[in-house]
Amino acid sequence: MIGYYLNSGDQKGADMFNPYIWGKHGLDTLMEKQLHKTYGKDMKLLLILYYLEGQFSSYLPVQPQLGNYMKSSKDIRVSVGVTQAMFHNRNEFERREFIVDSTLNAIKLVKERLSKKKPDIDFDKLIHDVQEIASEYLKFPEPYATN
Repeated sequence: MIGYYLNSGDQKGADMFNPYIWGKHGLDTLMEKQLHKTYGKDMKLLLILYYLEGQFSSYLPVQPQLGNYMKSSKDIRVSVGVTQAMFHNRNEFERREFIVDSTLNAIKLVKERLSKKKPDIDFDKLIHDVQEIASEYLKFPEPYATN
């Protein structure tokens, strides 16, 4: 249901960011295990694209940007710019909070955008489930410092 993509300006930034999404204690890893419910027939994928600021950054959206909803494939994307001040220069807990907040914000943006179309998507249940998973994710005791 929710997927992530990373476009990094350099390898160092990618190496720092990846564990927060795909590592042993990453949010996507937790959601794959626990977020297996259907939330309606009109959404198969909400793709969150992170654009990390780095040495070779070429594109960095200032505000999250929604793509067009693709009715045929039942997906939509949200592009999120990640500056060093927002992520790199933060402590571990604040980095996890950023991942959670940006994920929930992406869901809410899509909900708002598609509300007039009245799709068969239970956004409230999805938000609730992500918040529950995020609560567990935020409780990990500094897992990235030891991985």
